[in-house]
Parts: sequence; structure tokens; C-alpha cells
Amino acid sequence: MIASALVLTLAYVIVAALLLNMNLATRYSARVKALVIVLVSLLYFGAWHGYRGLMGWPSPDPLPEKFRVLWISIDEPDKANGLPGSLDYWVRTLDSAGLASGAPRAYRLPWSETEAEAAQEALDRMDEGEVLDARRTRAPLASLDEAPVFQEEEWGNRISPGEEVRRSKFEFVAVERPSLPAKQSLPPGE
Repeated sequence: MIASALVLTLAYVIVAALLLNMNLATRYSARVKALVIVLVSLLYFGAWHGYRGLMGWPSPDPLPEKFRVLWISIDEPDKANGLPGSLDYWVRTLDSAGLASGAPRAYRLPWSETEAEAAQEALDRMDEGEVLDARRTRAPLASLDEAPVFQEEEWGNRISPGEEVRRSKFEFVAVERPSLPAKQSLPPGE
């Protein structure tokens, strides 16, 4: 977010300086002035992208290694309009003690069948009142050792026996409720 603010500030300072220079009586040729106009137009695009980061739109950056899931939004692909679909995660980073820290942040991931199924399962668990932490998984979660010669997956990919199948990139774990110490009762008469 700080980088977005710096890019946005720098873009507006450069635009102001260029416009001030163009408004002064200069001996620049028409080519130089046209180049400056194009450069200013490109800076508007840079300012727009910096502004988008400040508005709180989901970030395309990778999710943290470990995080607390606050909510997930699943947008399935829309074939009629040609929209690819996405998964939006609202998360808080976990510190070294496993506690949620920092401000919530939104992240956007591309939609995939396996990721959407894992996200829906996590949403169902959250609806039941569970608090979920998640961590990235790097290793495949399943193997097809006893599969036939070729197995047709739902989306049409063929997988041979013994080949590992990738599942969700995240493992969702329920957070245990903290155990509170027993209340001490006061002696009678106090």
C-alpha cells in the first residue's frame, strides 16, 4: 500500500511539473510537446493503477504463507460474457505465535474447480461457526497408484497411474477455542 501511495504521489508531481513547463513560453518543437502529451497520458494510467491499490480492491499478490480466513467470495466463470471467474479471500496474516495480526487484506486468485471446492468447504465450515486458519501446501495431497491405465478427470485432463494429483493450494485448519482459566469463587460473606 505504501508503494501504491508513492507511485501515485510521484505520478501527480511529474504531471504537475510537466504541465507547468508546457504552460510557460518554451522553444520546444512540436515533437517534444507531443511527446510530453503522450508521457502525461501514460502517467494517468500509472496514477489509476496506484489509486486502485489504495481503494482496497483485491490484490493479485500471492497470499501469505499462513493466514486467518475472514471470508471467501467465489465468482464462477461466466461463459456467456467470457468472464474467467475468481476467488476472493479476505485474510489477516498470522504472526509467529499463530495469532492474527495486522489489518485485513483482500486477495484475488484465478478460479479453478479444485480451489473453488476447497473454498466452498471452508465457507460451509465458517457458516457453522468455525474460525479457520490456512496455510499454503506445496506437496500434492493425493496419488493415483491404484488407478486404471488412464483416468479421465472432470475437466478433461488425463492422469496416468502413480502420477500425483494436485488439489487445493491451501489447507484449512480449525482454530481451537482458547481455554479460559476457571473462575475463582469468593469465600462466603465477601
